[in-house]
Amino acid sequence: MSYMKKEEYLRTLAEQIRCKQARAQVVQELRSHIEEQEEFYLGEGLTKEEAEEEAVREMGDPVEAGTALDLIHKPRMAWGWIGLIGLIYIACYVILSLLQSNFSEENFITHDYIKWLPVSLVVMVGVCYADYSRIGRWAREITIVAFAALFAGMYLFGEQVNGGLRWVNLPILSAVLNVQLLCFLFVPLYAAIVYHYHGQGYLAVGKCFLWMLPAVVLALKIPSAMTALMLLVTFFFILSFAIIRGWFRGAKGKMLAAVWGGSILLAAIGYLKLFLAGPAYQYMRVRVLLNQSREGGYHRQLLRGILEGCRWIGGGEGENAVKAADGFMEGIDHGLLYIIACYGILAAILVIGLLISVFVFFMGTSVGQKNHLGSIMGFGCAAVLIVQIVFYVLENTGTFPLGVVYCPFLTSGGTGVLVTNTLIGILLSIYRYQDVPLDGEKGNIRQFLSMKRTVY
Repeated sequence: MSYMKKEEYLRTLAEQIRCKQARAQVVQELRSHIEEQEEFYLGEGLTKEEAEEEAVREMGDPVEAGTALDLIHKPRMAWGWIGLIGLIYIACYVILSLLQSNFSEENFITHDYIKWLPVSLVVMVGVCYADYSRIGRWAREITIVAFAALFAGMYLFGEQVNGGLRWVNLPILSAVLNVQLLCFLFVPLYAAIVYHYHGQGYLAVGKCFLWMLPAVVLALKIPSAMTALMLLVTFFFILSFAIIRGWFRGAKGKMLAAVWGGSILLAAIGYLKLFLAGPAYQYMRVRVLLNQSREGGYHRQLLRGILEGCRWIGGGEGENAVKAADGFMEGIDHGLLYIIACYGILAAILVIGLLISVFVFFMGTSVGQKNHLGSIMGFGCAAVLIVQIVFYVLENTGTFPLGVVYCPFLTSGGTGVLVTNTLIGILLSIYRYQDVPLDGEKGNIRQFLSMKRTVY
C-alpha cells in the first residue's frame, strides 16, 4: 500500500461507516491509537514522517477496516419488539372492548385513546430512531424548561376538576393533557442527570436528591400524593442503582443507608406535617392506606367483597358484585378488577405477568449495556413502568385507597398512551444503539483491528 497520511486514512475509513453517531467516536479512538503508535516509533528513532507512515501502514486497508467496523457499529432496529408492543396493544384493546360491551355504562376506552394510539406509536418509532444520548446530554436544561412550562401551563391553561389541576388545555392543538402522567417523563431525565454526577462523591448524591424536586413538586401541586410517591420510589431505585454500580466515590453501604434512611425520614416528616397541618381529606386517605383491616374504608370493603366472589377461571359471584356496584368502580381505573371478576384470577395474572415480564426484559437489557448513560436511562424507564403496574395492581385489589392510577397498555387515555410509548421508545433507542459507541464510550475497535491488520 502506498503511503497514506493519517488524516487521509481516517477520512477514507470514516466514509465506510454509515452511522454518524458511531463515526465520530470510531475516528476519535483510531486517531488516538495511531498517535500512540507514532510516539512509540519516534522512541525507536524514526523521524516524525516515518513514524506516521509506519503507524498508518500497520492499521491495514482503510476501506476493508471501515467496512468491517460499519458492520460492528451498525444500529439494529428492534422490529420484533415493536411488533410485540403492537400485539399487546391489540390484545388489551380487545379485552377492554369486550368489557365495554358487557358494561356499556362504564368508560373502558376513551375517544382520546383511539385518537392518540396511532400517533403515539409513530412517536415511539420516532424516539427509537432518535439518539437517546442527546436527551441525556441536555437533561438538566430540559428538566428546568419542562418544569417551568408545565408549572405555568397548570395555572394559565389548567382545568380544575374536584379541586385538582390535573388537566391542561392546549389552545393551539385543541388537546387536553394530563399533567399527572406527564410527570413520569421526568424519570429518564433524572436518570441522565444522575449519570452526569458519575465519579463524584457525597455532595453529588445530595445534588441528586435536589433534582428529584421538579417532578415531585409538580405532582404535589396537582395535588397527587400517589404520583409523588411513585416518582420518589422510582428516583430512589435509580439513585440506588448508580450507587450499587460504584458510580460515586465513597462507601456504597453508607450511601445506600443515607439514601433510604433519608427517604424514611422525609416520609415521617411529611406524615407529621400532614397530621398537624394538612387537609383533613388527605390525612384520612393516609389513615385508610395504613389501616388494612376491612374497616379501612368503603372503597376497600367494596373491592375485597368483589374479589372474594371471584374464581380462578371464569366469572363467578364477583361478576355479579361488580354489576351490583352500579357504576361506582370506574372502568378506566379498575380494568384489572373487571378482568378478575369476568374472566378469572388466572387471566388477570397472565395479563399483568406479561406486561411486567416485557419491562423486566428491557430492564435486564439496559443493565447489561456498555454505555453507562443508556444503562441508567433504560433502567429508569423500565423501573417507572413496572412501578406504575405494581401501584395499579395494589389499587385494584384494595391495598391502596381509591385514586387515579395508570397501567401501561391496560388503561386508556391519550396522554397515558403517549407517555408510555415515549418511555418505550427510549428503551428501544437504547437497544438500537447498543453496538454504537456514544457519548465517549469506547468499543472493541482496537481489539478488532489488532486481529485484522495486514502488513504491506
